[in-house]
Amino acid sequence: MPSLPPVTGLCAAPDSAAPQPHRPIRPGVAHAIAALLLVGSCSGLANAQSAPERVPANPQVRAAADARVSSLPEVELSPQLLFQLLAAEIAAQRGETGSAAATYLSLARRTRDPRLARRSAELALAARALDRALTAARLWAEIEPDSRMAAQTVEALQLSTGAIAPLEPMLRERLDTARREGKLAEAYEALQTSLLRAPDKKQALAVMERLASPDAGVPAARMAIAAIAHAAEAFDRAAAESLAALGMAPNDESIAVQAARYASLSSAGRASAVTLLETFLERQPRSIEARYALGRLLAQSGRSNDGRTQLELALKQEPDNPAILFTLAQLSAQSGQPAAAQAYLRRYVELPADIQRDNAPALLFLGQLAEEAKRFDEAIAWYSRVESGEQAIVALMRHAILLGRLKRIDEARALLREANATSARERSRLVSAEAQILREAGRYADAFKVIDDALARQPDEPDLLYDHAMAAEKINRLDVLETSLRKLIGARPDHAHAYNALGYTLADRGLRLDEAQSLIEKALQLAPDDAQILDSMGWVLFRRGDLEGAIRYLRKAYESNPEVDIAAHLGEALWKLGKQDEARAIWRDAHQREPGNETLRETLSRLNVSP
Repeated sequence: MPSLPPVTGLCAAPDSAAPQPHRPIRPGVAHAIAALLLVGSCSGLANAQSAPERVPANPQVRAAADARVSSLPEVELSPQLLFQLLAAEIAAQRGETGSAAATYLSLARRTRDPRLARRSAELALAARALDRALTAARLWAEIEPDSRMAAQTVEALQLSTGAIAPLEPMLRERLDTARREGKLAEAYEALQTSLLRAPDKKQALAVMERLASPDAGVPAARMAIAAIAHAAEAFDRAAAESLAALGMAPNDESIAVQAARYASLSSAGRASAVTLLETFLERQPRSIEARYALGRLLAQSGRSNDGRTQLELALKQEPDNPAILFTLAQLSAQSGQPAAAQAYLRRYVELPADIQRDNAPALLFLGQLAEEAKRFDEAIAWYSRVESGEQAIVALMRHAILLGRLKRIDEARALLREANATSARERSRLVSAEAQILREAGRYADAFKVIDDALARQPDEPDLLYDHAMAAEKINRLDVLETSLRKLIGARPDHAHAYNALGYTLADRGLRLDEAQSLIEKALQLAPDDAQILDSMGWVLFRRGDLEGAIRYLRKAYESNPEVDIAAHLGEALWKLGKQDEARAIWRDAHQREPGNETLRETLSRLNVSP
């Protein structure tokens, strides 16, 4: 289910910027409501309702606040009303938000209190009951027609539920007001943001086209249409609209960059986007964002050197721009220049503290570069500096794995076990890393036990089920391997590697080859270009005696990803077919790259061949 868009206003400050004076519905009722809402999920709402009475300094603000409070209904706090309020809030605290929302909506209808309608909308949204949330928000707006927050909530919910048509007159009126006030650019930006929330992007595009028809000569209107067209995957239309806007504002950098983005996705392709930005930069050579976009487009088009040239020009203008430094590091690494990549990344992490950026991705990148160069101590030093953010758990695992490779197994395991995992997913990743360390150390039984123990605590965790099967294979527990993989396939029928692992294991041992091939064929349907799965298909065909078919799949796998395990399989198929010189050449290259590879060593030993 797609994530829901944020609904403006539900947990924000009150409509008026001034403090809201506390006035009772009747003595006792407002205090009861405030106390109940204090234990609710929206502390902003609770605080607004329970704030001590203060007099706004501005007479106009005070008058508006008094008018709002005086509009609250007078309702007697009966035992039944108090019981329903308590029951609703207790239900909400227990997670029964749908039931609580229904009770609050019923009470709001009876009392005509906008606070209860607002609370109902909030709880219904928490329960993902959008229709009920919209009903409550409409009641809130009906009771409190001057509330901007209520109106925004209704608008956001109608858009998220696909009810765009009823909003069109209101949106048109908003544009008419902006047109009179000379604020069309801001209005179109807000309208674009709103319509992008709609689930039916084609319908949203049609609405935007109708609303923007009077403003064909306004760049903001054309760019708003372009944004909605892009979201609706009408890429040529998006490109045409943005180009029209650029024609009206030829020196607007933001329009040029967006127009290039849309053009690159259109039928005209990246070449047209490159030309557009090159032309723009002839007029505006100091435009950093446009030059940065041009550099990235050139690199994506296979012109890495030209892309780096543009990015270097941009960097000369802004030597401390973190985005440019990081992109140059990526391009340098991709073009086989790790020293240059490292230099850019060092500049990135050494930027002054007042330059906003996240150092974690750069530190992780520096660690990876050092690790690839076998400078493990240096890599550990970089990884240990990643202390927060999404990359922290990745850096910690790489740190531990490198400690394992340096034979510091106990230290590595302690690092992982002392880590503060914040979710089941993170806990399973830490377990997988510990098992990998033990497996690389040849301690296969210990690796299996680590995962087996973790799986007892998280029996349905997909990653643990897969790792459990792989660990079981290493200790020849094929019954456990098959049980775990079949459970994983049952829970995740789109898990290509589960089918592949089971099929390959059967094929590698010459067991149930018909079934093995069927499993690998299913994996290929799910991931047709995966090198590991292509290798498995080649290997099962080899086991069945179809050497030509095997070599066809194994060559494709090796061309896609020249891993040493795949090289061992391809070489053996070629050897069996009589192409021994080619097999030796493939094995020799693989041995030079990874002389300790277990699969290659076993293959050469079994065939009595020297690398």
